Amino acid sequence: MSSLSDQLSSFKKKVKSAPVLQRHVVNQPSGAGQKRESTETSTQSPKRKKTAVAIAQAAAAASAANNAPNRHLNTMIMDASEYIKRADKPVSFDDIASYLSTDIDSLLPRLLKIDRIQINMTQKTAQYVSVYGIYSKEDLLTFLRRQETYQGIPVSKLKDGWNGCLAAIEELEKEQLVIVTRTKKENIPRFVWANTGGPLGGIDEEFIAIWSQVKVPDAADLPAKLLEAGLKPTSVDPATIKSNKKAGGDRKQKKPRRGKITNTHLGGLLKDFGM
Repeated sequence: MSSLSDQLSSFKKKVKSAPVLQRHVVNQPSGAGQKRESTETSTQSPKRKKTAVAIAQAAAAASAANNAPNRHLNTMIMDASEYIKRADKPVSFDDIASYLSTDIDSLLPRLLKIDRIQINMTQKTAQYVSVYGIYSKEDLLTFLRRQETYQGIPVSKLKDGWNGCLAAIEELEKEQLVIVTRTKKENIPRFVWANTGGPLGGIDEEFIAIWSQVKVPDAADLPAKLLEAGLKPTSVDPATIKSNKKAGGDRKQKKPRRGKITNTHLGGLLKDFGM
């Protein structure tokens, strides 16, 4: 018996000390799988977003790097045009290159395509061409006096390519060599004409003499003078004025209208009723 009890106790010890095998679950509930997938998606979506943003930023940086030379060249073309325009005279290539701190050879092909910039390859100069080709007071007076019609020049067009336009017009106006119309609010010159008459603000003596020789009738004789001239004074009722035309005397008699045959092949069938 002792041996049997010893064997039973040793067996129990072996069972307790033996390793426990884990059971594998084959069929899982659908809700648990969806929950797990949603958890994985929520944990991975920020990473994917960061990756997409990084790729977009890299593509934008690569595109900007490829277009950087063209943008830089366009900026230099614009700066060169403004510099030439402000000069009001031909500018040498060396001055333009010094202003831009770059070689002008790469800019010349594009400057040649600008209509308002005139390039002189012989003298190696560039000049901004104004609308009328006016760059001084003398040029303005000469242009105004050569006009066949007395038409004013808009100052807005004179300013394009001539920076000293307003100052020159002010000086010429003080010298009474031009006539200027201005805006009401800003008092800015709007149109300019050549003064071909005389001093502004005065009246010629000859005109004053002619004006003084003209005699105006008295107020009592004025209606009669107007009637003699065929005019109707405002103080007289037009219905009371007798007309010199005879009633019905100058009426023209209407000529009788005759029918016109248009179908010549039916001439023998139609009769002339003397209409």
